[in-house]
Amino acid sequence: MRTTTVLFLLTVATPVLAQPERYELGQRLKAFEAAWDAHTDSAARKRAVAAVDKVTQQFLSFRLGEAGRTLDEARFALESDKPPSDDLKWATSLYPDVPKRVIDGSADLTVGVKAFYPMKAKRPDGLSVRLALGTGKPVTATPDKLPTVVKVPLPPAGDEKRRDDLTLTMEVLLADKPVVKRAVLVSVIDGVEAQANFGTTGEKPTLEWASIRDRAELLKDLAKDTIPETDVPAAKRLAEAQEMLAAAKAGKPYFTADRPGDHWITVPTGDKDTTACRLFVPKGLDAKTPVPLVVAMHGAGGSENLFFEGYGAGHVVTLCEQRGWLLVAPRAGLAFGLGGSVPVGEIIDKLAERYPIDPKRVFVVGHSMGAAGTIDAAQKYPGKFAAAAALGGGGRVRKGDAFADLPVFIGVGEQDFARKNAKALHTALTDGKAKNVTFKEYPDVEHLLIVREALGDVFDLFDKLAGR
Repeated sequence: MRTTTVLFLLTVATPVLAQPERYELGQRLKAFEAAWDAHTDSAARKRAVAAVDKVTQQFLSFRLGEAGRTLDEARFALESDKPPSDDLKWATSLYPDVPKRVIDGSADLTVGVKAFYPMKAKRPDGLSVRLALGTGKPVTATPDKLPTVVKVPLPPAGDEKRRDDLTLTMEVLLADKPVVKRAVLVSVIDGVEAQANFGTTGEKPTLEWASIRDRAELLKDLAKDTIPETDVPAAKRLAEAQEMLAAAKAGKPYFTADRPGDHWITVPTGDKDTTACRLFVPKGLDAKTPVPLVVAMHGAGGSENLFFEGYGAGHVVTLCEQRGWLLVAPRAGLAFGLGGSVPVGEIIDKLAERYPIDPKRVFVVGHSMGAAGTIDAAQKYPGKFAAAAALGGGGRVRKGDAFADLPVFIGVGEQDFARKNAKALHTALTDGKAKNVTFKEYPDVEHLLIVREALGDVFDLFDKLAGR
């Protein structure tokens, strides 16, 4: 069942925008990962792994509510060896459903209070919710039935931050005491569709023009009823697109070494092809001093956002920031080996036109489907990488000579359903006379957690090869 579902999902493209349940599941995953980092006790982690092992199968079979329940149970297991009360579980099941993430500010925000998964226990007495948007007046409601619709006022007219990226907060209270807090980003922009009409048709596919086109589509989708998979600061993205447009029209680059930060960028990878990416540029980057680049390949059902916001709440970004390294996470389309792959080499070459990438210190790391993508890229672009790391997965070895001297790290959890694939990859590489392969199994770790647990060892290898 699990393998069949995975193969099915791998053959469909991953959308940037998704249903509200996908967004909410991502929020619960982030909460679990934060708890995982906060609770390092081995007994607590064993309890959590026993619960979280079901999440991947539930997600890949589209049972998102049940996956959310499992993540909540795993987080409770991390925090205590005693089960939570039914009242707390009831409160935890609730979430704010915001049908539009970009509004024009002409009316109050409409929010639905819903349960992410059904609860068998009786609704607690004294349960209420309190919602507020930015500096707007809080509204308290008692949900006698679910879903419940609540009108939440915007910040007052005189507030200079009234039209901006604002945080909607929802507190769930039991007997007037807050026990759960949720947050959703909502942008207030007047006439966003008109503002996003950049008129880019027929322009040369530079980094700027390609990114402007994707921004325009993103902003128009957000202005409708499309829910993103993650929080999108639409007001900030609009302002960036307007700056890109001014730079492009003036024939000047927008994406340069002296513009640090987390960039949502679209990279031209052919005459008509482009690839959406998240790019991290460290502060203080010297355009004349070559630095390492890490390419991060996400797993099935994910996107370019996963390494930046998941996998230990973006732990790979922190590791690159500490070192002053560049990081790029491309969006994968079809499955590796099942009809498509990520044009990693073309992405690296295009970025090298703008950033001081050291061609001798380019590293690639991938999880699950991305592990297969990592092995695929090492063979498709021989000599392009200084090292490769495959986590929670395997890959097909077609050209053994590509791995003769390439350092390869294979990491997998002892409870990972992809353990056999990882071991098969290790065998294929060693049988193929690869000289520098490291295989490591992590106790009390399953498929979801392997990236967070293995990244330290991966970067130890990268550091050694980078001369740190």
